[in-house]
Amino acid sequence: MAKITCGKCGTEFKFEVAKNFESCPVCGASFDDEEENVDAEDRSDWITWYYYGVKDEKGNKISLYLLKDRIINLEKSGNLYYLIKEFQAPPKDENGNCDAAKKELRKYVPDAFKEVQSVSKVQCPYCFSKEYTLMNRGFSIWTGFLGSGKAKRVCNRCKREF
Repeated sequence: MAKITCGKCGTEFKFEVAKNFESCPVCGASFDDEEENVDAEDRSDWITWYYYGVKDEKGNKISLYLLKDRIINLEKSGNLYYLIKEFQAPPKDENGNCDAAKKELRKYVPDAFKEVQSVSKVQCPYCFSKEYTLMNRGFSIWTGFLGSGKAKRVCNRCKREF
């Protein structure tokens, strides 16, 4: 009885069952050998990229990263850089952008070159503290239950509502 084995995950399938499959149902790898050759041809002009992290004067890692197509001599540069990942990716495009290399790097390091998340700009107008608590408004004799579903901010430092 003939069997087909997936080259990527090693799962074996009976030939009668797997003869109609174009890709492995377990891992999604292609059973077609021609696609692998085309993929290898596309990668023939790829170069080696280096993804570095930067350290401060004290040697602590900071959130600054470099993507270079040339290797940095880590011994010569002192204790400022450290290598995170070495990988193959397309060279820079005609505009000098390395977006394709960044896209390829995200396959290995998913959080590489993420957008910086903005910091909350809500602050107390009296003491300028950024620590506050959201509380529900309660019943009032003046307005009754009107506005009781809204939230109010109370500063944790000066205890004022805003």
